[in-house]
Amino acid sequence: MLSPAMPDLRALELLEAIARTGSITLAASELGITQQAASLRLRRLELRLGRQLVIRAARSSQLTEEGAAIIERATPVLAAAAVMDAELDEILAGSRAVTVAASLTIAEYFLPQWIRSYAASGGDQRAVRSRATNTRDVVRLVAESEADLGFVEGSEPPRGLRYAFLANDELAVLVAPDHPWARRGHISPWALAAMPLVTREEGSGCRDVVMAALLAHGVERSALAAPALELPSNTAVLEAAASGVAPAVISTRAAESYLQDRRLMRIRVDHVVFQRQLGAVWKQGAHPSAPVARALLQAAATMRPRS
Repeated sequence: MLSPAMPDLRALELLEAIARTGSITLAASELGITQQAASLRLRRLELRLGRQLVIRAARSSQLTEEGAAIIERATPVLAAAAVMDAELDEILAGSRAVTVAASLTIAEYFLPQWIRSYAASGGDQRAVRSRATNTRDVVRLVAESEADLGFVEGSEPPRGLRYAFLANDELAVLVAPDHPWARRGHISPWALAAMPLVTREEGSGCRDVVMAALLAHGVERSALAAPALELPSNTAVLEAAASGVAPAVISTRAAESYLQDRRLMRIRVDHVVFQRQLGAVWKQGAHPSAPVARALLQAAATMRPRS
C-alpha cells in the first residue's frame, strides 16, 4: 500500500526539472505550465511532506538535501513512468486511424496501390483516411497536424518537414492531334512559355515544376503566359487539352490512356526535361510517429513505381 506522503508523479517531475535547470521558471517552461502553477505545485508538495525541498533565490533555485534525496530515489520511478507513457501511446496509436493527405496525381495513381500493399502486409486499410488536394495544401495539412502523413510532388522537398524520396515522375507537353505543334513534334522552351496552357490550380506540384524548369533554362518570368484555363483535376485538364482548348503539361502516368488512344500527342521541348519528385512528408522524428503511418510509408517505399 502506498504511503499517504507519497508525492504524485507531476510533483516529482517538477522537482526533477528544478534540479536540472536550477530555476522554477525554466522548469515550468519545460513542463508546459505557468510559473505560478509550478510554484503552487511545489508549495503543496512541501506542505504535504512537511519539509522545505527547494531553496528559492532571485536568480536561481536549488534543492535542499532532503529535496535531492527524494529525487535520487524518484529517478527510477520517473524513468519507468516515461517508458510506460511511451508504450501506452504506442498501444493507443496502433489502433488509431491516421489521416493521409496526398496530391491529386499520387492520390489517383499511386496511393491505392500503396494502401493495397500495406493491407497485404497485415495492415488494416480501414485505419487509413485519405484526403486528395494539391501539394501546397498537403504541406499545410501536415505542418498544422491535420494530417499524420503527406504525399507530395515537386522539384525539391518542402521546408520545415521531414521528407522521404519515393520516385521520380515525368511530365509531358500534350496537345490535341490537330494542334499545329503536333506536326512539328518539338518546340522551344520560349514557345512553351509564351503559350497559355490548360493547367491545374496554383499550388499544384505539376504547375510549380513546369515554371521552375523554364526559369532554370533561362526563360524570363515576365515571358510566362497566364493560363488559358485552370482546372481542379488531372482528368479535367486532359479532357480540355484533348478537346483542343489549349496544350497541357501533365504527368505521363495520368496521360497514358490518352496517348494510347491517340487523343493526345506528346511534344518534345528542346533541351528541357520536366521531372518531379514524389515524396512523403511528416512533421517530426526520423519516422512518422503513428504506427499505421510508418507501415504505409514502408509499403510506399517498397513499391517504388517505375521511373
